[in-house]
Amino acid sequence: MIYKNEEFKITDEIIDIGYMAEDVDVENIEGQEFTIKKASPDRTIQIFISFPNFEDFKEEIESFDNFMNDSKVEINTYLFFNKEIELPKLKRIIPVFDVNDEFGEMYGTKIVSGSMENKLTKALFIIGKDGAIYHIDIPEDLEKPLDMERVRVELNKVYQSYTGVGCHG
Repeated sequence: MIYKNEEFKITDEIIDIGYMAEDVDVENIEGQEFTIKKASPDRTIQIFISFPNFEDFKEEIESFDNFMNDSKVEINTYLFFNKEIELPKLKRIIPVFDVNDEFGEMYGTKIVSGSMENKLTKALFIIGKDGAIYHIDIPEDLEKPLDMERVRVELNKVYQSYTGVGCHG
């Protein structure tokens, strides 16, 4: 993996499409711990997205927040960072902090070498209402944005698998 010409490695743990997601204990922006269940209690689709920090990926995060805000259906979208950081108010995305290293280890997103060691790599997971993982995007080059057209297609596929109707029109 690479970011700004620096190579780095992520943890070996591999979670794959079709696997059941894992419950993750996190901390919210108020510092309270809670568990994100693999199948959300209100039976909504979930997105887990992570980045090494906010500053370097601000535009992409804000663009993703606007994309989620335009969704016609309720999708629980969690933005993971490895530790508590200052963040601006986001419209739709829920920021959480992986203070117990659970997301980084179980989802294979923890950076284990280089100047960003212990941070989380850029990654996106779409999890269906049943708790199964439908889509994963972990770019090799962090300067390359997430494939939003593919995310739109995959979200519609997940949503249609339950209702027969798309969620992004």
